[in-house]
Amino acid sequence: MIPDKILYTDGHDVTVTDSTFQVKNTSYSLRGIIKHGLLIVRPQRLPGILLMLAGIILTFCGFMNLFPINAFGDIRSNGEYIDANVIMMWAGGALFLIGLLIIALIRERYAVRIATAEGEKNAVVSYRKEYIAQIVNALNEALRFARPGSGHSFVAVKD
Repeated sequence: MIPDKILYTDGHDVTVTDSTFQVKNTSYSLRGIIKHGLLIVRPQRLPGILLMLAGIILTFCGFMNLFPINAFGDIRSNGEYIDANVIMMWAGGALFLIGLLIIALIRERYAVRIATAEGEKNAVVSYRKEYIAQIVNALNEALRFARPGSGHSFVAVKD
């Protein structure tokens, strides 16, 4: 039996040979892969937006003095009393900043998306587009050698 020719490996979890695509302990036969490509996984920004909105509302309500002054009892800081409206403005500002940080820090992820008889799945997911593009290109090459002229659908990777 002729050993498989390794077309790509990252040295750890992903290996593409001329007959299989292996990710960690899962192995996919190239004959079973119907289509594949690079997928951009968009981050969920809704939690950050909701925190920012809550912060704006709390800050506005505090600015308009909509909270009872004695809602929290007597709170002293540096010898001065702080009422509930000032506390709500500070809390609203903090929520707004936390929401802004969440939105700013989450990034797009990239995935190797494959379709098999069992369905579609993201085989490999990473924040590095180049890494995923290398795997997709290795799969393109492996499938070209495995089934020349088979009409396999390839998805081109745009840089």
